[in-house]
Amino acid sequence: MPKHIEDIIIPLKRKTIRDIPIPSNRKKSEHFATAPSEERKIKHHSKKKLWVASGVVLLLLIFGALAVFDGATLAYVPKSANLSFKGDVYTARRTGENLSYSIVKLSKDKEKSVPASGTEEVKRKASGTIVVYNSASAPQKLIENTRFQTSEGKVYRIKDAVIVPANGFMEALAYADEAGDSYNVGLSDFTLPGLAGTSKFKDVYGRSKTPMAGGFIGKEAVVKNEDKAKATSELEAALREELLAEAKAQVPDGFSMFPNLVAVNFETLPSTALSGANAVIKVKGDFAGMMFKKSDLSNQLANSKIKIASGELVDIMPLESLEVSFAGNAPKDLISMNEINLSVTGDTTAVWRTNETALKTDLAGRSKRDIPAILNNYPAVVSATATVRPFWKNSFPLNSAKITIKKNAPK
Repeated sequence: MPKHIEDIIIPLKRKTIRDIPIPSNRKKSEHFATAPSEERKIKHHSKKKLWVASGVVLLLLIFGALAVFDGATLAYVPKSANLSFKGDVYTARRTGENLSYSIVKLSKDKEKSVPASGTEEVKRKASGTIVVYNSASAPQKLIENTRFQTSEGKVYRIKDAVIVPANGFMEALAYADEAGDSYNVGLSDFTLPGLAGTSKFKDVYGRSKTPMAGGFIGKEAVVKNEDKAKATSELEAALREELLAEAKAQVPDGFSMFPNLVAVNFETLPSTALSGANAVIKVKGDFAGMMFKKSDLSNQLANSKIKIASGELVDIMPLESLEVSFAGNAPKDLISMNEINLSVTGDTTAVWRTNETALKTDLAGRSKRDIPAILNNYPAVVSATATVRPFWKNSFPLNSAKITIKKNAPK
């Protein structure tokens, strides 16, 4: 039988749990009920772990760096004593162990232009410095005007008498026998005609230290006496200052030169005319200064004032604070002298030396508690403080190169 649309019955569909609709407001509340608090706990826990790990790494880096850059410093105060000198006289010698010295020598020219009042006819002899040698076993005295002759027959004479030490030498200023530029010669060897025919002829001889120069015959620019005197005085003052500065620059470390222990000899060279109405005044300065080894001078001076045990050494600090000068008149020929009396004035401090290299070796690897016992072997140390790095260590590094010794000013 045919069915109509109305007769078709659609069977009821069975509902499952999946088919049960959930209200929208319930979905939201059930979805966010526990998630936020759990996420916060996880994040907080992770951050805490990160901070702890970072802190541990940082501490390891700090401790590692401190361990790598370990070291120690011992600062000590040395034994000292005050010294006072009031014009005390000491004898210094060119050779020997007691208060010995050496000589610094320099030469320099300086010139200045001044107004000239005209010209004049002049005759001037050449001059220069000769080093006189004596290979004999006895000293040789040379009288004034002793002749020195070159291989070409040119004769020069020394102005002053000198004594040449046995197996030694000395310097002397010599002048040409005649005026003129023909006696201006370079470095030469000299014999002494006065010794010809004797055994001393070969033992005593001369060699140029400087060329023979200044010989002149002819017209020379004339300068008023007052202008020449003023220019010469200014040149000499400038030369003295410049030569002293240059000499000090040549003094090696560990040595000292005192400004009052110098001699400067000046020589006015021939004036020359310039174009126009001017002339050139030229002055030559020969400088000689006494130089002392600081350690030797310090110990000699200190020994005269205080008791110093055998093997102990002291330094006068600062040595330059003392006024050291010639006792009496300053010598004109400092180079030829072998013994000079000095006058010392001033107040200063003698500071005992400590063998810092040996002290570092003795401290290497030792505990800070051992410092007093170690310093018993160093009587020149009055007191000391130690700093060891890193701060938690109580002993000095095994490597003595990592130990620094610092000397503080004496109290």
